[in-house]
Amino acid sequence: MRIELSVPLSTSEIIEATGAKAKCVKERIITHISTDSREVMTDDLFVAIKGNNFDGEDYVDTALNRGATPLSTRAKEGVIVVSNTRAALLSLASYYIKKLPYIIYKIAITGSVGKTTTKEFLKVLLSEKYKTHASVGNLNNEIGMPLSVLSAPKDAEVIICEMGMNQTGEIAKMAKALEPDIALITNVGTAHIGNLGSRENIARAKLEVLDGMKKGVLIVPSGEPLLRTSSPKYTFSIDDKSADFHLSNEDGDIVFYKNNARVFARKFAFSDEHLLYCLCAAISISSLCNLDGEHINRGISRISYENIRQKIISRQNIDFFVDCYNASEESVHAALKSLFALSGYDKKSAVLGDILELGEHSRNIHYRIGELICDYNLRRLYLFGKESVSIRDGAIKGGFPLENIFYNSDATRPDITASQIKENSASGEIILLKGSRSMRLERILNLFDE
Repeated sequence: MRIELSVPLSTSEIIEATGAKAKCVKERIITHISTDSREVMTDDLFVAIKGNNFDGEDYVDTALNRGATPLSTRAKEGVIVVSNTRAALLSLASYYIKKLPYIIYKIAITGSVGKTTTKEFLKVLLSEKYKTHASVGNLNNEIGMPLSVLSAPKDAEVIICEMGMNQTGEIAKMAKALEPDIALITNVGTAHIGNLGSRENIARAKLEVLDGMKKGVLIVPSGEPLLRTSSPKYTFSIDDKSADFHLSNEDGDIVFYKNNARVFARKFAFSDEHLLYCLCAAISISSLCNLDGEHINRGISRISYENIRQKIISRQNIDFFVDCYNASEESVHAALKSLFALSGYDKKSAVLGDILELGEHSRNIHYRIGELICDYNLRRLYLFGKESVSIRDGAIKGGFPLENIFYNSDATRPDITASQIKENSASGEIILLKGSRSMRLERILNLFDE
């Protein structure tokens, strides 16, 4: 990835920001930052990041030969030397955001489910009043989040950063770099419970966002006891009228209340419960950013399918309802509810892939999903991956017909599931694709001709 700095930095500033040492580093102005040696150019800062399948440190010489300045843990002439390149990248983002002259609000969004949708809705709303910059796609970890900050335009007034995690301590690092004025926790679910052990530990990890808040406020879902904190906070809800911010669906209109006072009522493009939940969260933040009803109304009118991750893609007379970005128990049910609510389709089926990082909780969580499958009136159920066998077991226990379940345990063979769909689907059918990102369910879609 290669990003342009709207406010160029000198190598001296980078050394100061990261607390680095340098060995014969030429003083120059850095205009771009790259984490990919194949993209690096003269006057770039090449950040040597170690990933799961590569080590950027192995490409420091390549970056030097291309005329870039590497940020690396290896002492070498022309290199800015740090002890940890990920930590240095966060420090650089923290330094950089203070150089942006027009920043009014820095906003952090974290939670188990709904982060990206809430972020996208909020970006639309805040853009009605402010020059708004938000993290793109899945740039929500301790590499992606600082790169999002560093890609902000010079005239940005609001920065929205999504913060994900799968271990304790990760959100704390990002929050300390951003120092958010407003932070929102969408919910506490079971995502990554295999790494963290319990919902209580997940909640504590989400509350690490407070570690970076010198001032400002926290917004949390109403009625979540795991998010009790002494810090200043507001609550939001779509079913609790006692929440500080409350959104309800009344006679086909969404009605928003602040402190029990009706603010506005209007139509919304979606009726899905989880999308209304994300909208309520986004409007709550917008209210704290001094948007009035007119701004919010205009923003809501501009929200469309382009602002949600779920996409409908047509292949060979079948519509696929694609939600392959990630999965948890909560987000699987949210996706199934959205599928159930879709109008214009008499036949609906689902491909469910494994939910990963559940550890010892994996069987129970997959089984619970299966037990409730009958609630969604599915025609066929296609299961992909070893863990999804427990969805099958739960579905059978819940009364789903065995002859309508198709199981493929081999995640290296998406063609098996594609063949099952081709043999059993009907014209005009819509099929949900939902599973953890690592399952790469889009491989199944790619086996259908456009």
